[in-house]
Amino acid sequence: MRRLAATLLKLVLVALLLTFLAKKGLLSVGDLRKILHYPLGVGLALAATGINLMLCIWRWQILLRAQGVDLGWTAAARLTLIGNFFNLALPGAVSGDLVKAFYIAREHPGKRGHVFGSILFDRVVGVSGLVMVASAALVFGFSLALGPQPETNPFVRVQPFVVFSFLSMVGFYLCLFLVPESRDPFLWLLRRLQERIPAVGSVTRIYEGVRNYHPHRKMVGLSLAISCVVHFLAASACLIFFQVLDGPIAHGGQAGTWAIYVAVPLGLLVTAVPIAPAGVGTGHAAFSWLFLLMGSHAGANVFSLHVLFQLIFGALGGLVYLRHRSSSLGGPSTDLATP
Repeated sequence: MRRLAATLLKLVLVALLLTFLAKKGLLSVGDLRKILHYPLGVGLALAATGINLMLCIWRWQILLRAQGVDLGWTAAARLTLIGNFFNLALPGAVSGDLVKAFYIAREHPGKRGHVFGSILFDRVVGVSGLVMVASAALVFGFSLALGPQPETNPFVRVQPFVVFSFLSMVGFYLCLFLVPESRDPFLWLLRRLQERIPAVGSVTRIYEGVRNYHPHRKMVGLSLAISCVVHFLAASACLIFFQVLDGPIAHGGQAGTWAIYVAVPLGLLVTAVPIAPAGVGTGHAAFSWLFLLMGSHAGANVFSLHVLFQLIFGALGGLVYLRHRSSSLGGPSTDLATP
């Protein structure tokens, strides 16, 4: 009953958000149809989304390999597609990670902590890419896009958050690479808690899996570079949507272009909040607010198109899930029927 009540409350919240955006004219089905008149834009956005999918598969393979788990391309692609499907079917944009973790952990029962650590670290690297793209756009596009004076900078409200996020990210990687496991205060605390609360042991093993990346600086660096490309392409797809729906030229030309690469990564950060599948509602609200800062009312519609293109590949993941629900991924023991 509690879970049912929580789900109903989330659905009501999402419905209220979407209704509010529609009444304010920030969400329009008619505007979304404009993309149909630009087949080149549709093709480029689909290509960017497909390339991102392949890059994410490659990134996860790299992180798994650092954990001593060698997963072939086909198996990694299947699990990634299935994970994307559950990201759209379950609340939040990270729900599919749990499904992926379950499947692959069954294949490597002795390395479950490492497997969960790889998926957690994959998400950390993904978030790091969002922060890096937003920070770079904020720095390199400051004079062009955001204005040299604080009063002309539309993102002055989010600057402290971006700076804090970037410094936190740098601090995390410095701790990971420079602090040995024997001196990690967080790991020491988890192990002490585990002695009193055995259930903490699972968290400790996952964090130990993250700590395993300590000697793999090149692999982590490559994964971060891949994440930056992924989110740059995602923001570029949203820039195409923005050009179709509103047009950056109407909002300052290059200024609108640079601002997209700040607004989109920050908006995608919000979609990790487990309110509704694919971040629906929360993502619409975040994109709407961020785009309003740069003088555009197209934010919610841009996010709707982003979700629509993600849904295309998510549906492909659903087909893969149904096709392989009784087959194995890398071994005869993996049954895809019941996650």
